Amino acid sequence: MSDGATVRVPGAARLEHGKSLRFHFERGKETLEGFVLSHHGSLFAYLNRCPHWFVDLDLGFGEFYDPRDDRIFCRTHGALFKPTDGFCDFGPCAGHSLERFEVSVDGDDALVRV
Repeated sequence: MSDGATVRVPGAARLEHGKSLRFHFERGKETLEGFVLSHHGSLFAYLNRCPHWFVDLDLGFGEFYDPRDDRIFCRTHGALFKPTDGFCDFGPCAGHSLERFEVSVDGDDALVRV
């Protein structure tokens, strides 16, 4: 967990396509969860919160990617989000986006600016 502006996610740079790692960070007095997703050789990071109902996308399972649709998905109501920008193109939050974080790589780790 981090209370600064950058969170180190150990091992994230070694993730295989479609795999993800969750991380926690503080915003104000709230502890939030994000995730790093590997997608076709690039890393993307998002807040683990659906813009429709503000619930965790993964319901605690740690799986965010559906390879059949090539989309990040919300387990609560089936919304689908583009992995590269977090834009919802199907479901009740269509037209909205996940909160995206900047990601850089440091060795095997990802550095996520929250």
